Amino acid sequence: MMAAPTVFVIDDDAAVRTALERLFRGAGWPVRTFASAEEFLQQDLDRARGCLVADVHLGRMSGLELHAKLGARADPMPVILTSGVDDVNMEREAFRLGAIAFFRKPFEASDLLDAVRRALAPEGVA
Repeated sequence: MMAAPTVFVIDDDAAVRTALERLFRGAGWPVRTFASAEEFLQQDLDRARGCLVADVHLGRMSGLELHAKLGARADPMPVILTSGVDDVNMEREAFRLGAIAFFRKPFEASDLLDAVRRALAPEGVA
């Protein structure tokens, strides 16, 4: 039996990581949190199943840079990006890279949960 898909959360704000972890666990998903893109990339991602919810502004490597890097994988992980900055060009770039969704903080928890459900749904089921 295959393990349930995991929601990977990357945000440099510990309070945001904790809130998102509680939200996703409450919805029944396994969650792993990281403070940086570099910390996330140190994991064995070859067998990782799930989706990524990442802030755009992370420090040395941005969420957009991470998304581009993950997009180069043979089996890219669905990505949802968040940002506290209202920047339409950044949002356009996120969607150009293939993001499932882009949310400006603060956002509705139900909207984020819906986006994660879409990202984790088997192909053709939404």
